[in-house]
Amino acid sequence: MNTKVVLVALTLASIGALVTASSLMPQNAVEEQEFTKLLPILQNLTGISKELLQGIKLFILTRQCEVSLPHKTSLICKAKRILERLTLKKRWKLTDSGFGFMVLDRTPIVHVFKTFLDPFTRFNMEEYLQTVLTSDLTQIVYNVLVKNSSEIRKHYNYKILSKYFAMASKLGGEVALRPSHYEAFVDDKDEWISDKFFTQQRLAGVNPMSLMRVTNSFEAAIGLNWEELEKRLNPTFDWEGAVQTALGTDDSLEEAIDQGRLYALRYEFMDHLPKESDLTDHDNRREMWGTYSPIALFASAQDFITKRNHLVPVAIQMDFKPGSAVYTPEDGDNWMLAKLNLQITDLGYAQIVEHLGKVHLLMEPFCVLLKGAMASEHPIHQMLKYHCRDVTIPNSVGTPALIDPGNYMDQLFAFGSKGTVRLLRDAHRIATWKVTDFRGEIKRRGLDDKELLPYFPYRDDGEQILEVIENMVKEYVDLYYYDNEDVKNDNELENYRKELSAFWSFPWKGRKGKIKGLPASIDTKQELCDFVTRIISQLTIQHAAVNYPLSDYAQYIPNLPTKLYNDTRVKEGEFDVLRLPNRNTSSIEASFTNSLALYRFDTIFDYGNNLKETRAVKLLNRYFGHLMNVVQPEMQEKNQQRKEDGDLTYPYFIPRWLPNGIQT
Repeated sequence: MNTKVVLVALTLASIGALVTASSLMPQNAVEEQEFTKLLPILQNLTGISKELLQGIKLFILTRQCEVSLPHKTSLICKAKRILERLTLKKRWKLTDSGFGFMVLDRTPIVHVFKTFLDPFTRFNMEEYLQTVLTSDLTQIVYNVLVKNSSEIRKHYNYKILSKYFAMASKLGGEVALRPSHYEAFVDDKDEWISDKFFTQQRLAGVNPMSLMRVTNSFEAAIGLNWEELEKRLNPTFDWEGAVQTALGTDDSLEEAIDQGRLYALRYEFMDHLPKESDLTDHDNRREMWGTYSPIALFASAQDFITKRNHLVPVAIQMDFKPGSAVYTPEDGDNWMLAKLNLQITDLGYAQIVEHLGKVHLLMEPFCVLLKGAMASEHPIHQMLKYHCRDVTIPNSVGTPALIDPGNYMDQLFAFGSKGTVRLLRDAHRIATWKVTDFRGEIKRRGLDDKELLPYFPYRDDGEQILEVIENMVKEYVDLYYYDNEDVKNDNELENYRKELSAFWSFPWKGRKGKIKGLPASIDTKQELCDFVTRIISQLTIQHAAVNYPLSDYAQYIPNLPTKLYNDTRVKEGEFDVLRLPNRNTSSIEASFTNSLALYRFDTIFDYGNNLKETRAVKLLNRYFGHLMNVVQPEMQEKNQQRKEDGDLTYPYFIPRWLPNGIQT
């Protein structure tokens, strides 16, 4: 090769070593513009003619490079990777969201237009927007059909509303199907708020992330400490007696805690949230409740016949203040109001903290920086780009529709957009790398004991999918990284980790992803496998858990309302349909759940044939086949057994219903 060509390539490599870089192959026109900007620099450095440089440019841009680690590719391909990374890092930048999370620096309309021009993301975006528009249209048609009637007086009207939006969702086509229509599912909506299913929704509903075991130890950092919890509990209520009644034993409260049988829900971020104006109900006879932060206790009781443990409700304190009223399953209508009060809190907390904060916004930097830190031929990029397609669309289009003043959170919840902003800022404090550790989070919450808590579909089905992800990632990494030295020599991987980190040794380059708790280095194949596994599992398992159950449980308003009311026609302490949201609010909630929790563009690990390298194609196809032919039948059989046992099923992790990433 001509020595001047080598000199140019080495010059490009030197420039690239000084800048941050990464993924997804940009359009050639953009690359050419970038190269053109470099021409004067290269001419000064090398002294060769502009014509020769143009020839070198054409040679580099048209070079077909193989999937490889950066230190194992040819000199020309190194130059091409550097040029690609220089281009992409300018187009994919992060900015502070205002809540602490780093998000794509974007104008939503411009971003959508750019995505439309990219063949890799175009069809996903089109289908997503079609699902959202279909949902909006079905709400408009519904309001026309009911002639804007606002009041609902009978439970069956809520069933009709739910059925209408479930049927209308079919207009979205194959990407908007509900697993509950095709898999074993307990669809008796009247029973969902029963004590048994109300309790099981903590383990298989829209928020399986908040329940914690109560402990007596500060040192273990597991579960929720009883001494701290007790400070918030009503001191005049007989908590020990309620626990004994639930367990059917004479064991003391301390003994129940020591046995690991006491569990609790405590939503600290919901304390002191504001009450905003009611935008969707203007009936003078009805007063919307404010935002409460209830505390609920549950117990693991043993069935005297089967000897199998199962979770049962103990009591619900209506707010976090010690003087708040406490109700038990013996308290009739007040118990129903207590359960609905908790449902509202659980839903609002789950969607802002667990869903938007700890999944969507936490993972956005991983996907944005992937495009500018690793070249498209990097093997990790080759895989992760399918799991990242494309979180930036729902984040740029859907997030403002959710949290901006006058939009969904203002319409649906008493704490409104102002409370949402506070929740997001609080969520940022705990949205660290640690939360991506699926097993670690289960253990931290004290929910890993399968004898005391044998029924926990989120945990058990999630672990089954996680094992497949772990095995696939290990084999995939083995294809390209022969030993730990390959990991240490992977400068693109190190660039990616550094740009994601909250701490960087080059402060003049700025902090990019600001992800707290990332490993200080990735030096071994095992560390790399853990890193990649946790990214994929958070984008797949965790997002599915906090998103897709909404399409069932939150669309039936008497199970998961977003507001409760005092109504002059209903006596204090009495439950009546008039305490539930009106037709307008309910249709907004139903439309919102269709927009949010139906769309699935692809299926986990279905992208094997799109990979560039034959070994990777075979590997992904083998794991996809394993998911479909082995894991899926096992999960379907398990769910069928749950239904036969009279338990809620959990179809959301069945492989055919599990997407590759955050798509809505």
